[in-house]
Amino acid sequence: MKKVGIIGGSGFIGSYNTQKFLSEGYKVRVSTTDIANKSKYEHLQSLNNAENLEIVQLDVENKAELTSFLKGCQIVVHGGTPFQLDVKDPENRTL
Repeated sequence: MKKVGIIGGSGFIGSYNTQKFLSEGYKVRVSTTDIANKSKYEHLQSLNNAENLEIVQLDVENKAELTSFLKGCQIVVHGGTPFQLDVKDPENRTL
């Protein structure tokens, strides 16, 4: 069975990606920034084929953690971001 790693796989769009791969028979590894905060990813446990789901804590800026997360994955989807921009005026796109 092929494995896909989805960074940001528990977010709004990421959850749809996670379900799509689970439905197509993939093992799916999803990252979370805080494994103790189950509210961020517990909704994934109710997806179809969730027995093929693995939730892993990941700091994408940590090269060792990222390398470990990617190990064994034939496909990687990056839908997350390690930072947020503080936009003061989105109309003028100024930070």
